[in-house]
Amino acid sequence: MVDHVITANGEEIKVHNLQCIDLSNPDIHESAALLRKAFMESSCFLVINHGISQEFLDGTFAQFKRFFYLPMEEKMKLLSNTPLRGYQSTTHSFIDDKSKQKVHLTEGFRIGVGVSEFEPKAHDFVHGRNMWPPADLLPGWREAMEEYNQKAINAARKIGRIMAVALDLNEDFFDQPELIGGDASYTNIQHYGNHEGDLVGAPPHCDLSLFTLLATDDIWGLQICREKNAESQVWEAVAPVKGAYIVIVGDMLEMLTNGIFRSMLHKVIVDQERYSTAIFVSPNTDYIIKCLPNCISAENPPKYPTIRTGQYVSDRLGRILSRLAEPKSASTLVKKV
Repeated sequence: MVDHVITANGEEIKVHNLQCIDLSNPDIHESAALLRKAFMESSCFLVINHGISQEFLDGTFAQFKRFFYLPMEEKMKLLSNTPLRGYQSTTHSFIDDKSKQKVHLTEGFRIGVGVSEFEPKAHDFVHGRNMWPPADLLPGWREAMEEYNQKAINAARKIGRIMAVALDLNEDFFDQPELIGGDASYTNIQHYGNHEGDLVGAPPHCDLSLFTLLATDDIWGLQICREKNAESQVWEAVAPVKGAYIVIVGDMLEMLTNGIFRSMLHKVIVDQERYSTAIFVSPNTDYIIKCLPNCISAENPPKYPTIRTGQYVSDRLGRILSRLAEPKSASTLVKKV
């Protein structure tokens, strides 16, 4: 429900209050009913009591800053070797369709699920090897990131059990090792820097994951569009909530549920320094994404083609990278990503 308006970057924007689900609630059916309602209404919700303490989260965000405070020459040594690994610099911008203002893309660092260098897929378009700053440059940083990732995936598995019940599946359906935390999952640490007073952010997009766990600092910036296919899109702000995760439906979950749960169109627009981290929870690359049988009916026939996760990720990322490389207008980039 929208109940108030804020002023962001010089314009008024409605605020959408997200449904909040307590992962410590012993009544999984109550939580599942809340999840289903939230996903049907806005394709996202908040989770609290997810098993990661505020002290640990604060320490993790402090670790993010340690990396981004490095000299640019050190960060560039870790420039991404595949789309899902390493450092991404801020070399592009886009035009926000609503405000018509130029917005600089954020810099980020991506960490994927560990894959042995001896596996054939370790060298494909999606995987590659994780890239880490030298231990003598950032002592303990790799260990801190790996611990954080494991805790976040554990939280994702709790969400997966509630999600399974909401879809009338066995509670352990998403516990399959090839589903939650599969090798197409990755973490993106984001730093929205200061570009001499200009706006920074991320253009409108839907995540390609099953779902995304987003943790932010206390700076406003995230905006959602609940009707992504509407001719006139309405954007609403989402309040940052300290210690909570924002759970966002991705394209793969929309495909699995045959459109019952729809991926959420969202963007980030901010006029000050901001940090966040997104865990894109996805299956293994060889998992076949197809509509779940209980999500198909005469009224809701299959809408999506069957495709392997790895192929879907490669296709989507390939299109995004090709748009970024084209010397076209920023608004063209936004519409095609």
